[in-house]
Amino acid sequence: MMRQWILVGAILGVAGIAHAQTATLVEADDAARVEAFGLTADEVEDLDLVGANGENIGEIDEVLMTPEGQVTAVSAEVGGFLGMGDKDVVIEIDQLTKGENGLVTSLTKEQLGALPTWGD
Repeated sequence: MMRQWILVGAILGVAGIAHAQTATLVEADDAARVEAFGLTADEVEDLDLVGANGENIGEIDEVLMTPEGQVTAVSAEVGGFLGMGDKDVVIEIDQLTKGENGLVTSLTKEQLGALPTWGD
């Protein structure tokens, strides 16, 4: 069964400027294509989330898409990196690149902590 959450006021850090976005996202099926990375959702899930400096900061849990089927984000577990318990945040696809050790983001610890959460 697909989980569905409404994300309101998702704060994204872009060049130090945050803007709000409202979206309704659902979990993508395993076969869904994540065109930005040339992979399926199944291949993206469980990849490491890596900082620009190569530091492992979490793990990708789910690929997220609009109800119309457009892959737009992932959820990633970053709580340990932020110094807290489990915390899954929503990261927009355009904030990630495919690296040799996983998906890479240049978001800072503060920006990651300010992202909207994704939960069961």
